[in-house]
Amino acid sequence: NEAALHAAELGKPAIGMADFDEAIDRAMTGMERKSRVMNEQEKRTIAYHESGHALVAQSRTHCDPVKKVSIIPRGIAALGYTQQVPTEDRYVLRRSELLDRLDVLLGGRVAEEIVFG
Repeated sequence: NEAALHAAELGKPAIGMADFDEAIDRAMTGMERKSRVMNEQEKRTIAYHESGHALVAQSRTHCDPVKKVSIIPRGIAALGYTQQVPTEDRYVLRRSELLDRLDVLLGGRVAEEIVFG
C-alpha cells in the first residue's frame, strides 16, 4: 500500500491522512520531482495557470468540484495540476458538460494571457 510506504519512508509509527493524500497524488500524477527546480517567474506562471483552471471549473454549472490545486512538479511532464473529483459515475456526457470541460482545459492558458499578455 502506497500510504504505508510513504509513512515508512518518513519513519512514522502509524499511517495518517497525509500519507493517504500523498498516496493518491502519487497514483494519479506521479512522484514529486524534487530535482526539478523552477525559478520564481515559472512558479508564478504555473500558479496563475492552475488557478485559471480552478476558477473556471468553479464557475461552470456542469463541472466536477475542485478538490486540490498544486504547483508542485510531479511525474514526467506535469508542472502543476488542478484535481477535480466527480460527484457520480458518468459514462455519457452531454454537450453542455463537454463544453464546460473544454472551458476548464482552456482556463489555464486564458489566465496566463490575462495576467502576462
